[in-house]
Amino acid sequence: MPHIFIPPIPKYDGIFEVSKYHSDIAEVYYVPPESNMDDDYVSEQTSEHRSLIMNINGNTRRISIFPFKIHRYPMWHTLPKYSQIERITLGDPDYNNLFINNDLPTNHDEVLEVLECLPPVFIKDYTNGLGLAKPYRFIAQAVESLTNCSEISISGETGASTKIEEQTLYINRLDFEKLRLELNKIEQHTKNASVSVKEATAHNIIAEHLGLPTVKSKTGRHRYRKYFTAVAEGAEPLSEDAQDDVLRAVTDHAKDIAEKHPNKLTKLQCDIEAATLEILIKRYKEMLNRNLPEKQWQQLFNNSQLILNLAFGYPVIKVQDQASVGGRKLSGSGEKIVDFLVKNSLTNNTAIIEIKTPNTTLVNSKPYRNSVHAPSKELSGSVNQALDQKYELQRNIANIKENSGIHNIESYSIHCCLIIGRIPDSKDQRKSFEIFRNNSKDVEIITFDELLKKLEDLHEFLISDETIDVPF
Repeated sequence: MPHIFIPPIPKYDGIFEVSKYHSDIAEVYYVPPESNMDDDYVSEQTSEHRSLIMNINGNTRRISIFPFKIHRYPMWHTLPKYSQIERITLGDPDYNNLFINNDLPTNHDEVLEVLECLPPVFIKDYTNGLGLAKPYRFIAQAVESLTNCSEISISGETGASTKIEEQTLYINRLDFEKLRLELNKIEQHTKNASVSVKEATAHNIIAEHLGLPTVKSKTGRHRYRKYFTAVAEGAEPLSEDAQDDVLRAVTDHAKDIAEKHPNKLTKLQCDIEAATLEILIKRYKEMLNRNLPEKQWQQLFNNSQLILNLAFGYPVIKVQDQASVGGRKLSGSGEKIVDFLVKNSLTNNTAIIEIKTPNTTLVNSKPYRNSVHAPSKELSGSVNQALDQKYELQRNIANIKENSGIHNIESYSIHCCLIIGRIPDSKDQRKSFEIFRNNSKDVEIITFDELLKKLEDLHEFLISDETIDVPF
């Protein structure tokens, strides 16, 4: 049954008062209803007991909410919603489209319209107080347990990292939305697991009384769904010995399973790949949040063929890491060293991968002219470095093949890939970066966050609940 919104009645639920202490700034107060206060309370002016619940800055288009909950007995008043978080600020104009015709609200009804325009993570019915909606209260709990912050600020700087300044936790809108959606997924998987276990339980209890076969709960393929189903069924995690037994059983019977139940084996393979990929993504994110040198990123890429494949639109095989393209053989030393030399696994055409760091600046912060930003010297220098390596490899390919004893590589049209930096924050910088890299026909430029997105998309595909049918 769809939710029907019944607007609060001011007489019984209180009203909003709006005070402007500047032409662009308004403060919104909640005033309790007189009809719900005791005699002593009513005898005083109701407005004296009003509570500040919102601050709206029309100039910066920032809205601050002061989370509260309503306490009705023995007298009507407001209390702080959280023990530590006093304010939640929306600082992204694209996220908080809360202004009435770009004007500040001036009365009770216009404040109601502002509340209705709040993002879905927030409570909109003030009779339940204001702040984060119940499914998202864990966000405030996490901030309070991890920091001493009294404010959460959701900013529009989509490339900015989560940070703490004084007593404010800053988080960009995209990261906040990812957090919200992840909590939504957990909620949905919990419901699905609960329904599955209840269905199986009801079926099995009746089946046992009738002497009929029982069934198992449907676990789905997502790790959350599997975990919640196992918890609901009272299952315990496998011990290491039990895990070894399972692995031996699968290995010993892999051929028989592939012949008789190919779909099951394919599903198992996807689950294993998803689990492995999940660990890789976690490691990748941890490294993104640290200022690590190129060497550590090279080690990560060297240990994961998957990342190298995702950098290209075709399957590749690593030929050599730290390959010398300016000497007599690939394993030699010299100045012309590429991070990775790979080849197309079908055509043997070679490709060069050069890796920098996520912290490498891509375009200059100061515009070259108007809204045009020139590529940084690190980016343009890295492109020229890759082109020089390509030139040296083409020039020396015959000697390298002969001296290295590697004859199954070709230099038909050497592909260069540069993995560098992160997507710039501002729109003008992103535009300038896209113009530059899309006109770099001989060097493909990929950012670290774009590679992360490819990993996440692949993981999402592997854990989808869709059934995999393998034709045989």
